[in-house]
Amino acid sequence: MKAQSDLILPTPLPLSSLPSLTQEISGFFIVEKHVLETTSDFRSERDVEELWDSLVMGLAAAITGSLQTETDPEVFLKVKECLLGSVMTLEVY
Repeated sequence: MKAQSDLILPTPLPLSSLPSLTQEISGFFIVEKHVLETTSDFRSERDVEELWDSLVMGLAAAITGSLQTETDPEVFLKVKECLLGSVMTLEVY
């Protein structure tokens, strides 16, 4: 599963791709939650949690790296709005 998260995080991370990337990540974990609830031996909850932790660390590092040279406050605001929208979506599920 670690390989899955490595595949979806482009390096370097173009901030313009962040909205679609966070939508894909949210969708993936919504589906994983449903799979966990409806199957018994497909994947363990621990595996999904480890993938989540790994993906969040990688995403945070990629965003941090991309923002290090950014000077436009609008870009920071768009990143914040994108991440907030993702968090709110995942909290519902």
